[in-house]
Amino acid sequence: MVTAGVCWGTTGTIQAFMPAGVSPLAVGSVRAVFSGTILLAIMTAVTGGKIFTGRWDIKGVLVAALGLAGYQLTFFTAVKLTGVAVGTMVAIGASPPVAGLFGWLFFKERLGFRWYIATAMTIAGCAMLLSGGSGISVSFAGVLLALSAAAAYALEGVGLRWVRRSPYETIAVVSFISGIIALPGLVYGGVSWLMHPRGALCMLLLVFVSTIVPYILFTVGIRKIELGTGYTLALTEPLTACLLSVFLLGERLSFIGICGVCILFAGILFLALNKDE
Repeated sequence: MVTAGVCWGTTGTIQAFMPAGVSPLAVGSVRAVFSGTILLAIMTAVTGGKIFTGRWDIKGVLVAALGLAGYQLTFFTAVKLTGVAVGTMVAIGASPPVAGLFGWLFFKERLGFRWYIATAMTIAGCAMLLSGGSGISVSFAGVLLALSAAAAYALEGVGLRWVRRSPYETIAVVSFISGIIALPGLVYGGVSWLMHPRGALCMLLLVFVSTIVPYILFTVGIRKIELGTGYTLALTEPLTACLLSVFLLGERLSFIGICGVCILFAGILFLALNKDE
């Protein structure tokens, strides 16, 4: 879960290096379509086509796919409107309490003392980062979209928990269905920018580094630990995004922002070292 978060944390920075004029809707749609198609093709070859046989939990697949597609289409727009650091921190920083609520509602999970402390620390760290970065503007519409992305992200985890198939088969099918859902955005946004070398390279990085690898890790991890715990551990994503935005994009943090990074990391570490999970 921690490694998945680190991989996801590269997403906003990769988008920032896209050719000028590329719409966030096009980026999210192309990412969903390409990663879903590639994952399904790989798993079809590996399983010899058996991925299409046997029983599938249709409800779980659809819920996870809707969550994944919804995240793709809201997150990139949020990042475009309000910046890499803020967009990522709000979208992912808000996900643990939502995931914890969903875990209680759908799976009757009881979240332990460590989760409450770690979540409070990580949310506080995100809040300090949000207020502590100089030169970072905050868009109200961007924050609303980031919160919508957080809800979609948590909904994806619910669906993945319902599907009782191999995690590799599950994420392949879910990703492919989410790509179909996002297909209208691909048609509307256009793909001419993929002919640009920089656009093609950025999309390859988005598909493999920030999508296929972390989604496989996330699907394996979310079945082994409680929903709220998993999403708190994945808060390495905003931490990674913040550090990349500072070192690669020139965004600067004040002393409060630096303290926020430390508190966020401490909260993740506090939960990750829980031997009872």
